[in-house]
Amino acid sequence: MRRHRRSTRRAFGRKLRRLLLRREVLVPALLLAVIAGSWLFWPYFELRGQFANAPLRQPSRLYEAPPVLAVGTDLRLADLAALLVARGYRDAGQGGSEEDLVRGTFHREGSTLRAALRSYPTPAGIQAAQTLDVTVGDGEVKRLVLGGKAVQRSYLEPRVLASYYGPDLRDRWPEAIEELPLHVVRAVLAAEDDGFFRHTGLSPSGMLRALWVNVRGGEVRQGGSTVTQQLVKNLYLTPERSLPRKLREAAIALLVELRFSKEEILQAYLNEAYFGSSGSVQLLGIGAAARAFFGVPASELDVAEAATLAGMIRAPARLSPVRSPEAAKSRRDEVLRRMAELGWLEAGALEQAIAKPLEPRSGPADLRTARYAAEAAAEEAAARFGTGDPRDAGYSLVATIDYDDQRAAEAAVRWGLGALEQGWERGAKREGPLQAALLSVDPRNGAVLAWVGGRDWSSSQFDRVRFARRQPGSAFKPIVLAAAFAERVATPADLLADEPLTVVQAGQSWSPQNDDHEYSGMVTVREAIERSLNVPTVRLALLVGLDQVVAWARRLGIEGRLQRLPSVALGAFEVSPRELLQVYAVFAAAGRSSEIHLLQAVLDREGAKVGGQSLAEPRQVLEPGVAYLVTSVLEGVIDRGTGSQVRRDGLRDVLAGKSGTSNDGRDSWFIGYAPQRATLVWVGYDRARRTRLSGSRAALPIWGRFTASRRPRGGYSVTLPPSDVTTATVDPRSGQLATGRCPEIVTEVFLRDGVPTERCELHDRSRRDRGDRRSWWRFWRRGQNGG
Repeated sequence: MRRHRRSTRRAFGRKLRRLLLRREVLVPALLLAVIAGSWLFWPYFELRGQFANAPLRQPSRLYEAPPVLAVGTDLRLADLAALLVARGYRDAGQGGSEEDLVRGTFHREGSTLRAALRSYPTPAGIQAAQTLDVTVGDGEVKRLVLGGKAVQRSYLEPRVLASYYGPDLRDRWPEAIEELPLHVVRAVLAAEDDGFFRHTGLSPSGMLRALWVNVRGGEVRQGGSTVTQQLVKNLYLTPERSLPRKLREAAIALLVELRFSKEEILQAYLNEAYFGSSGSVQLLGIGAAARAFFGVPASELDVAEAATLAGMIRAPARLSPVRSPEAAKSRRDEVLRRMAELGWLEAGALEQAIAKPLEPRSGPADLRTARYAAEAAAEEAAARFGTGDPRDAGYSLVATIDYDDQRAAEAAVRWGLGALEQGWERGAKREGPLQAALLSVDPRNGAVLAWVGGRDWSSSQFDRVRFARRQPGSAFKPIVLAAAFAERVATPADLLADEPLTVVQAGQSWSPQNDDHEYSGMVTVREAIERSLNVPTVRLALLVGLDQVVAWARRLGIEGRLQRLPSVALGAFEVSPRELLQVYAVFAAAGRSSEIHLLQAVLDREGAKVGGQSLAEPRQVLEPGVAYLVTSVLEGVIDRGTGSQVRRDGLRDVLAGKSGTSNDGRDSWFIGYAPQRATLVWVGYDRARRTRLSGSRAALPIWGRFTASRRPRGGYSVTLPPSDVTTATVDPRSGQLATGRCPEIVTEVFLRDGVPTERCELHDRSRRDRGDRRSWWRFWRRGQNGG
């Protein structure tokens, strides 16, 4: 019987082989095998490069200007500690040695603070992680030791201003596995695959367990997936739960295990695991999750934080520490106990971790501080450094912007617009919300310190700093002033007639009016600008010559269309906030013009500097003495003139500035400066509707609030007179040198070649008795020029 069965099986086998070897059967069978194999493995072969590239794919980021510490800088240890805490550093307490200090922590001992700095981008490249010792005494930095070597200056880690996400809004902060603490890796494996280093990509016991659950439930409920299978699903497949997809997943997992090491697989998994969302951004990888939920890199997570994130992987939305803290804590403790069961966590450490409260960071990961500036910076990066689209390109853009300046600027704009809509503009009929622009730069080098292009990026992406073209009104008058001083046509003490004026040009007549429609007779050049009088300013422009006014406007930075009409003196043309601030920055920088820019450097994904086009060298476009005279007059605007509200609000520093208002209040401006900061504010409606506002009502309060909030500890520095400037005592009614008989005298500033030489003829009795009136009539006719 047995012999018969064996004979039957052999006969069946021979028939089967003959059948399979027949062409009409073999070819279809081989074709079917190829199709099945292709179907199983095609996603892997199609996207195999994605495995290696996935950890490197990340958004480009815009960083603030790295804060600089220098020997001699005003600083207290408490202030330095606050700077570090704002950057996610943790206080390790008193004492300790360099060896005890973990990266991302600091401690204080006596007058010295020691910080274990992370690596971070700087204008020179990536600064390596190392220890920084800062010794402070008498309110200033006395000594800096970086990496064991005494230095004169050192950077601190910059904060992220904005991230450039791709269309899928995925945030990644790739981490090298060798940089992660062992407890971070163990927490993930305890939560997801504690047998990872023992299996070959598949876990038969896990698959059988999942199969049993699925059979009992009548549907696919559990995957039984290993870390390798989860990585395959994330990189190559869809999240669909079906048997064919699971077959593909298992087959590709085996290929991945054959091709890559366990460490490479685990690193890719840690950088690709999905951790839900924060705000509108999808969090991929433990690096992104660590920063979104705890504000630190993954390399600085403690045991409890690592277990919290590891526990999220199973169900990120349901186990989020922000949205579902109780569920997240329960899952965290489950992961911690599993780590202890596996011998990966000692009993004392387990108790300590379970006792720690859950303290996630509040605020979405996609909170971007400088949205308008980020778009302008991206365009500058493309133009100067050839980066192209920065989204998901991994660039580090090192900006000139100060993070705290930017936050203060945005807060001042929100406050100011809200106050205006509840005050002067309350009940006004308007199409669209009231808008504003604020731009603040360092006049010494053109570096942007803060940039606000509108009140709300989410409702309007139109950047008013760059693209709005509005009439500057009286904010143009300092350009006329500069032209008059540069051409030696006038001094601050010269007199102008504030009387009715009609100008005829090309058969057209034009009669400018002061805002209050009143006249003051004879006024000094200084008084005309301080009080923002229109008629005397037009007379001054006519004295200079309209061609010269336009030429000087161009030289100082105005790029838009200018017409050689008398109304140009009153800003009756369009200008962008950026180019107008360029002009005032020249006054603040003693006549030197520096290109306004947002970027110091761009680094590629490896941290190497990207070569680019250098900024134009600063140019001396105005004599230092002329710039000083303009500044002196504009200081009077704030002390006594249209900007005096700043003084009433308590800002006592010596500052220069000018307001501007276009017809019907359509545009409200204030631009003010000190040697280390020039700031412009514009307020108005996008559709240029008339308002109840003016530069002093609308723009000045925002400017004052921002300027006061960013006041240096020692105050804003004072503009000092250059060597080509001197002073003289004059009679303000004649503009001539004062005598002992003058009832009122003032000390005025002059260029050395422009000091008056004649004594006051109004109050010199001996000259008056001689009936000498010729100088007086020359003076009077000069003031009446154009009348």
